[in-house]
Amino acid sequence: MVGGWLWAIVIIGGPILLGMAIFTVARRRRLTQQEFQLAERSARENWGKERIR
Repeated sequence: MVGGWLWAIVIIGGPILLGMAIFTVARRRRLTQQEFQLAERSARENWGKERIR
C-alpha cells in the first residue's frame, strides 16, 4: 500500500518539480529591457561591418 502512494507522489510530483525548475532557470536568464535595447542598438550599429575571413 505504501509503495503505491510513493509511486503516485513520484509520478505526479516529478514533472511538477521539473517544470518549476525549468521555469525558474528560464525566468532568471531573460534580458532586462535596458540590456535588450543596448544589444539591439549595438547590433544595428555593427550591421555589415564585420569581416568574415
